[in-house]
Amino acid sequence: MKILFVNVVKNQHIQKLYYPLSFGYLVSFSRKNGLELDCVYNEDLSSLKRFSPDVVAFSCITENFNLCKKYAFQVKQFNPKTKVLLGGVHVSAVPESLTKDFDVGILGEGEQTFYELAKNNFEPNSKINGLYFNGQKTSDRSLIEPLDFIPHPDRSIYPLGTRNSYIFTSRGCSYSCKFCSSSRFWKKVRFHSPEYVAEELLQLKSSGVKHVNIYDDSFLISLDRVKAICNLVKDYGLTYSVAARANQISDEALFVLKDMGVKIVGMGLESNSAKILQWLQKGNTPEDNQNAVDLLHKHGMPFSASFIRDTPVETEEDLKVTYDFIRRNHVSFDMYGLMAYPNTPLYTGSQDWDACRIRLYNQRSKRVKWLASWAYHRVSDVFHVKEDF
Repeated sequence: MKILFVNVVKNQHIQKLYYPLSFGYLVSFSRKNGLELDCVYNEDLSSLKRFSPDVVAFSCITENFNLCKKYAFQVKQFNPKTKVLLGGVHVSAVPESLTKDFDVGILGEGEQTFYELAKNNFEPNSKINGLYFNGQKTSDRSLIEPLDFIPHPDRSIYPLGTRNSYIFTSRGCSYSCKFCSSSRFWKKVRFHSPEYVAEELLQLKSSGVKHVNIYDDSFLISLDRVKAICNLVKDYGLTYSVAARANQISDEALFVLKDMGVKIVGMGLESNSAKILQWLQKGNTPEDNQNAVDLLHKHGMPFSASFIRDTPVETEEDLKVTYDFIRRNHVSFDMYGLMAYPNTPLYTGSQDWDACRIRLYNQRSKRVKWLASWAYHRVSDVFHVKEDF
């Protein structure tokens, strides 16, 4: 059975900085369980006629769902017998948004569900957990544990060496920020072992990669684990970008990150107004923000930060406090408009998917381009991990 994997993206640079590891995980997980897939990866339908797939598996974020619906319609026009699947953060949050052109939605963590569906020739039934079809959900899919049971993603399905490299060393977030769906999608935090992480990084090094973005929601959530990873990989000669929360930045953490080869830290500070941070349920304070920035400057660690504006309780004074903090501390930053995404407390049921376009107010430096892409893919790429099918 031939499968066309399609990551639905618009023709925007920020959406094409990385290949989604979601499909790579599906392929490697299926192979580990004895199922080889004849598959092709695309970001549009350019291979549809030439490949003539039996199955088209889409992954998309909310802002691209209207384009995904258009693609699904075109697939059915080309061949009504082709099975059309959709996985990822959007369909997991609002499966009822699927049109008649979608045969199946894969909800939540996708590897085991996709494998069982593939074994059944992509014919859904009520015995396969984690599906949405014929307007009904099957039982929830349990999370895969231990996380190391999922093999490293098969990157061979993507064009070689044409985009930035990244990995996930964990899935989930221990915080529940009001604007983010990650903790609600993943339910809990699970970690890959340091040995698993080291093995994947060695594979990337062997393929010629020099720099790796670590796309965890918060890499420093367990400093002991980071120390163990550092001890295994610090001699690889790779450099890294990582994301961290302000309240996890410490002298000890920065010593470890520098020893590992980390060259930049990204933080989602969101605001420097205590009122706004509390409203966002961020879980840290302006004092945490200042302490983190002071320590990063002290250790000479380059960093960038993202912020959010347009909360309903925001005043000019709140914005002034935040911009004063940015200027006073010489912060490379980007500023996003607050969005009410599905599966967050802010969501009110709107189905104006185009209105979910990420709004970037400004981008002040080249350094912050990495953070912008991290913040973007963090909310968009939840299909396999934060981001995947």
